[in-house]
Amino acid sequence: MNLVKTAAVAMCCQLLLTGIALAQEASAPRFQIAFDVSTQDDEARERIEMYLRNELRALGDVEITAENPDYKLYVVLTEMRAGGGRVAYVLTISVASFFPDGYFETILNPALINTDEVVARLEEVPVYERQFVSLAGPKEAHLIQTVTSSIANVNKWILEPKR
Repeated sequence: MNLVKTAAVAMCCQLLLTGIALAQEASAPRFQIAFDVSTQDDEARERIEMYLRNELRALGDVEITAENPDYKLYVVLTEMRAGGGRVAYVLTISVASFFPDGYFETILNPALINTDEVVARLEEVPVYERQFVSLAGPKEAHLIQTVTSSIANVNKWILEPKR
């Protein structure tokens, strides 16, 4: 009977350790993303940066970093004004990816003396991925919603296919 209890405890421990290892692996970031926000208002920049951080972190497998990112989001916020007041926000997010580590060592190999070969290899790697433009109402809630939907689009069209 003691042997059965010991085996059951060992099996439970093994399952627990396996579950912990899988959970740690699943929570490890798969994508490193940097972003740069341009707007005429410093306060608006800070708010947009906060909204972007929140939405990107909510994806679960994204780490926000400034060094060696997989993608960089170039974000531009513009206010449309008429009659002295804001009537809408326009949010543009351009997504760029980066050349993989070691790429230039490969294409600049001395054995590749033909310029056409180097150019062909450079053309194989996309840098510009996609651009998302959205129009939001004049209120802060509209701006938050458009950031949320824009990051959902980045997730759907850029990240999800690579998962």
